[in-house]
Amino acid sequence: MKKIKFLSLVTILLFVLNSCNVDDQEPVNIDYVGFVSDFAIGVDPTGTKSQDVSIYATKTKNFDRTFSINIVPNLTTASATAYSIPSSVTIPAGSNTGSFSLNAIGENIKASGLDIVVIEIKSEDKILLGEPIKLNLQQVCPYPETVLDIIFDGYGDETSWEIKDNSDTVLYSAALGTYTEGQVSASATFCLAPGTYTFTINDKYGDGLSYPANGSATITNSGTKLTEVIGDFGYGTSKQFTISN
Repeated sequence: MKKIKFLSLVTILLFVLNSCNVDDQEPVNIDYVGFVSDFAIGVDPTGTKSQDVSIYATKTKNFDRTFSINIVPNLTTASATAYSIPSSVTIPAGSNTGSFSLNAIGENIKASGLDIVVIEIKSEDKILLGEPIKLNLQQVCPYPETVLDIIFDGYGDETSWEIKDNSDTVLYSAALGTYTEGQVSASATFCLAPGTYTFTINDKYGDGLSYPANGSATITNSGTKLTEVIGDFGYGTSKQFTISN
């Protein structure tokens, strides 16, 4: 009797397992639309870039399908002036993919590389929608980076500086109060095309990075020193430098 029960149990298990295998082989009939994957977009700090963002669907239809696309405000850290997107995206008839363009504006993207744009798909149709996509906007300099290194005299709060191009336009600057009393040093990185520039550094107290210790300000590009200001320059001084690479 026990043997008969055992054989019956084995038969039932084999039937169940076989049924599961058959079901697993059949395609799941789900109408799904979503983004492909998160990615980063590199933009020249002085330029713009148009980047295609793709969506895909599990089903192909014989008519155009249009979906709303929206920014997710509480997850987006980039300024609204740093990018633009359309209000919708279309998957054409006979296709299961579509795309739209995100236009990024380099000068409005923060140099920190932490600008995030999160976009979601919306639809009134009864379909399954994927998770929002996360796009990381980054400034990418097409030239070797230029670096300013400042060693303070002990009173960084007295220091301000600016870099101008040859048309006298201020490209980069640090106002009074950017640095603090007791701060030892500071660095800043710039994206500068080949050309001639003017670096101006000021000291509110008038001791020119010289009290209680001598400080300095050095600008380099690809490891080459372009100009240097040594402490004791009074209230301010300017130096020209040229980038040739």
